[in-house]
Amino acid sequence: MNETQPIDCVWVPGTNDRVRLNLAGHVLEYRLAVVAKIFGLRLLDDLYLRGRATLLASPQQRALLA
Repeated sequence: MNETQPIDCVWVPGTNDRVRLNLAGHVLEYRLAVVAKIFGLRLLDDLYLRGRATLLASPQQRALLA
């Protein structure tokens, strides 16, 4: 199966280097540098400007988060 899945990404309150990802009901926390390396700089633009981002994650990207 080669489908993309949406991932919602928001800042962890009180931090400037951690983000919280919501993938299919599972909430995970990662360092911003790790998530930016997987999803690219577009993520950073949305996070800094809007405070949140919605990404479409490929199976390969989801595997890197595991």
